[in-house]
Amino acid sequence: MTNDTKQCITCNNSIGVMTCNGCQQIFCGKHSLEHRHQLANQLDSIMREHSSLQREFERSSKEHNLFKKIDIWEREAVTKVHIAAETARYDLQQMIDKSRDPISKTYRDIAMNLRSSREADDYSENELNRWMNQLKQLKSEVTLPLQVTLVEEEWSIIKLIKIKHSDTEKNIPVSISQDRFSKVIGSVTLDNDGLLAKHTSNDWNYEYVLGEQHYSEGRHTILLKIEQSGIPYNIFFGCISSEAIQKRISINSQFTVGWFGFNQTYQHGIRNGNPTSHGYNSNTIATNDVLYMTFDCDKKQIELFHEDTNKRHILTVNTDKAPLPWQLLMMLTDKDDCVRILSPPKLHSMNKIQTDSSIERKT
Repeated sequence: MTNDTKQCITCNNSIGVMTCNGCQQIFCGKHSLEHRHQLANQLDSIMREHSSLQREFERSSKEHNLFKKIDIWEREAVTKVHIAAETARYDLQQMIDKSRDPISKTYRDIAMNLRSSREADDYSENELNRWMNQLKQLKSEVTLPLQVTLVEEEWSIIKLIKIKHSDTEKNIPVSISQDRFSKVIGSVTLDNDGLLAKHTSNDWNYEYVLGEQHYSEGRHTILLKIEQSGIPYNIFFGCISSEAIQKRISINSQFTVGWFGFNQTYQHGIRNGNPTSHGYNSNTIATNDVLYMTFDCDKKQIELFHEDTNKRHILTVNTDKAPLPWQLLMMLTDKDDCVRILSPPKLHSMNKIQTDSSIERKT
């Protein structure tokens, strides 16, 4: 503060008055000290507010709601790892026990023959040689390593392990099809050389898309990613007989079998919206999910595997009503619905779909 001859703003005293450089008010000596005390109180209040805000800031950084989600994910991941480990141990022990059963039986048979022959004193060089050869054969079988491998699931963020026979892949023929969208009936645009289909109508309409490939024998799987889906999910995936292409295409046709939204399945013109009877719940499917559509021509059925839920659904196809060959049939309903056909994954990833997933079957 600086000396001045003006009057104090508080008591109008002109003796020893000073001007505050901050508020530019004039105070006498007594009220200058009071004013300074008020400023000190205000500074204390600001410091308390600062400390409170700092504590709140530090607490908020530690209490972000995503931390809780991460904790839940961690617990669930650890649980999954423990379950996978226990399952792998159990499966391995089962395989070991199963492989040892024939050897154990042979051991028992030889032991019984040895005891009975010794008690009856009924044996010669021929029996001795035969038993010795049997023991040599058993020894070679005991030292033979068990044909199992430890497999990591590459598609899992947490690479879970499981036990499987080394030759499992050879026993499961799989043909992964690089299909494409080819024919459009309605307001749908195709992009990326037929790998991407998008609903372009401004209204809620049934817009159909057909796959390019014709499937008449074997087992063929198409990978489909839901790039965009309305809420609730209302996209149809299924098969249609190639004989119906020149006729009116509809999910209600006798030539069509597949899965739609509203938990509905369609089989040769019959709609079933009861998930308790067929196990299919369309509400679990959403944007960014990956589906595996499989045409099993030899078994006369189609399959839909949902990667997120790890569930496989099966619908039988009556080839009298929907003769081979079949084609992929997709129906988009909501504006901006968009589906992409993905490139094939590695072969052993497909085996997981056939052997490890839970199955919901509708005949």
